[in-house]
Amino acid sequence: MTAFSLDGTTYEYLRGDSAHSPETTHSWEYGHYPKVIAALPLVTGTADVYAEEQRWNSTQIIVGWDDDDLRPHRAWIPSANVRPVIDSEWDIEQYRRCPEKFRAMQWGLRLPGFLLVA
Repeated sequence: MTAFSLDGTTYEYLRGDSAHSPETTHSWEYGHYPKVIAALPLVTGTADVYAEEQRWNSTQIIVGWDDDDLRPHRAWIPSANVRPVIDSEWDIEQYRRCPEKFRAMQWGLRLPGFLLVA
């Protein structure tokens, strides 16, 4: 088990292992990982995290995400626990997690969801 924090709440998650051989595991091109919401199996229940799919096999996907302290985490989860997100949905989450003092540098006049400030 490994712990991470999101929005000030600490979670213990089950890392899981790929039940398949490396020969049957596939990768997306580096830097072109699909953005998803993953229902991450925890010690008690599940938690939804915004993550990127990195590798997959016929039944599982390894997802990666950063916690509140920007530490990277990865876990193999059942492929049924993953749903794709659209770019604007991803932007809204990134904007929400960006410290307010850095939002002007990160986002400029562009708001999440591709809405422009008039």
